[in-house]
Amino acid sequence: MNRNRAIDYEKGIIVAAMVLCHVMQFYGNTGSYPEQRWIILVICAMAFPTFLFAYGRSVYLAYYRRDFRSAAPRMLGSAARSYGAFCLSGVAYNLICAGKTFSATTVKKVFLLKDIPGMSEFLAAFAVLGLVALALFPALKWLLERPAAYWAVTLACFASAFIPYEAVGDVRLGLLIGSTKFYLFPVLQYLPFFLAGLYAGRHGMKRPVVWLAVCAVLTGGGVVRFILRGEPGRFPPELGWLVLPCLGIALLDLLACALDRWTQQHAWAARALAPVESLGRNSLYYLVSSNLVLFSAGKLGLIPVYRKRSFPFSLAMNSTPWALFWTLILLLGIAFTAGLVRHASRR
Repeated sequence: MNRNRAIDYEKGIIVAAMVLCHVMQFYGNTGSYPEQRWIILVICAMAFPTFLFAYGRSVYLAYYRRDFRSAAPRMLGSAARSYGAFCLSGVAYNLICAGKTFSATTVKKVFLLKDIPGMSEFLAAFAVLGLVALALFPALKWLLERPAAYWAVTLACFASAFIPYEAVGDVRLGLLIGSTKFYLFPVLQYLPFFLAGLYAGRHGMKRPVVWLAVCAVLTGGGVVRFILRGEPGRFPPELGWLVLPCLGIALLDLLACALDRWTQQHAWAARALAPVESLGRNSLYYLVSSNLVLFSAGKLGLIPVYRKRSFPFSLAMNSTPWALFWTLILLLGIAFTAGLVRHASRR
């Protein structure tokens, strides 16, 4: 089976956007450059749901077309990789940014999901989602063949944004249904995006106009909520926050599919977009590596020294062009380190 490059392009674009968002959160200046607030807001709203949508599509193509026995080991491996990435990023955040001691307690809390450190929440959520996708393997395959049931479950998951989050005090339960006590991406409330990815993998986007219309209505409702009452709650997610990215995800998916068709028709286009494909194919590596670099640089206070006549050091410190350029440099550096790895040749 040929690899679906559209998924890689979609993930690659959002990985680059997430790294840019993290750079702005560490080094940006929303007071002097107010556009950064909106860039961060849009990326934060879209990043995790977009990953869930792409993950859902890849899960269907890679696993849900198999029987449970053959799919289960690979699904467990995928969940384990996300869990390992979370542990690495989470422990690094606690040691470098939070200044915690490198003790058994610090490490154990992260490994046991009793502590969800900053900028690592989405990795924990993906690990849990992988296990949920495995546990509900037959149920979700059944759901995909019944549109009425699919939409009922989707609406019920969105409605779960109204549960009393304040009553949830356990971190691991919070990873499933949300909590006000921790910064988490609860699986239940975000499950519609994963289900949409599964549905797209199973049935395709045969009527994109209908999907765009539905997503436009959902996003429009979120925008109206934003205008009337301010930014919706993100941790835990309110319904207004959950529906905000719907149209953006649909448009990004159409773009990724168009890029996939384009690269199939033109070899030069495939070569030109190879870096974006690599970002998506190796998303965990880029996200964890960029986190480690930013954690360390932030702790050490490392920042490029301004020089008026020496590009790129002449870029205004903490500005949006400055953040864009150094995000590119960071991604290129990570890509170089990835290129140092040699894979064993197969005979």
